[in-house]
Amino acid sequence: MLQGEPLSVLCAQFLHLHKSERTKRAYRADLRQFLEFLNLHHRGTRALTRRNRAALIADCSRFVESFAKYDAHSLHLTNGTTLNRKRFTLVKFFDYLLEVQEIDFNPARKLPVYPAKEYSNTPTLSKDQITSLIAEMSVDRIKSKAHFRNYLIISTLFHFALRRHELVNLKWSQIHEHPIPHFQVRQKGNRWKYLPLFPKFRNRLDEFVSLHGKTSDYLFTPLKNNRTKVLEKPLSTNAVLLIVKKVSKTYLNGIPLMPHSFRATFVCLARDAGIDDKSIMNTTGQKSTQILNYYDIRSQLHANAVHHMADIFV
Repeated sequence: MLQGEPLSVLCAQFLHLHKSERTKRAYRADLRQFLEFLNLHHRGTRALTRRNRAALIADCSRFVESFAKYDAHSLHLTNGTTLNRKRFTLVKFFDYLLEVQEIDFNPARKLPVYPAKEYSNTPTLSKDQITSLIAEMSVDRIKSKAHFRNYLIISTLFHFALRRHELVNLKWSQIHEHPIPHFQVRQKGNRWKYLPLFPKFRNRLDEFVSLHGKTSDYLFTPLKNNRTKVLEKPLSTNAVLLIVKKVSKTYLNGIPLMPHSFRATFVCLARDAGIDDKSIMNTTGQKSTQILNYYDIRSQLHANAVHHMADIFV
């Protein structure tokens, strides 16, 4: 009996539609797990169409919830974000099957949206901490090329609220002079954003080049490469993570920072300063305030009735 188009082939075709390598990796991992969970990797679409709707919904639910983790005492779900991501992968894949195959409904859309944290748990820094960090790293920049490069990396992550993949792909050729000096940054969704290059930062870039030169069109490159000896390439995102961890250990007593911590810190401090959300989103590249609210936990802490009751405590 004909099995229809192999699901593994359809997965590959689905992944090919997406330009972002990060998105492809996430979808690829989830879909591989899904096909293995239902033993469908070498089967065709008929293996899905032969199932009735209720069974297919149950299969999708069993797959997603097989990754669920619960608190041992309260039994509350602790990784709803992970489950929602896997649900979203299935929704997008079955939407694709609706377009190209005889699948006539999307079972993943019948799954619930799982409760997840409404606010980020990304560690952030206070204004005093980030100010002190940038100042100390600025003083140390003269020690070596690595010190100078890492100082510019941390400053760029914070002052321009960049994601780490945006950082590593920054190029000298993306600096433009008109109408004012600015970075042209390619962000998620293959969209561009434009970030003003303020004079003090531009002077530091010029100083770095005068001292250490340019090895590539990329702003941030490896200082050594023991395996291939190739230095004319961007840093990896993992290298940025390791640099952030080293900086935290050296300057911040090992606060468990991530590269995204500097972007989240930017959002919190910008809102503290009363900067309007439109201006903040022009920096972060987001289209709505929903993600700004996700990072901005200080609003729930500062605007809180507990403060008004503190005087009653003795």
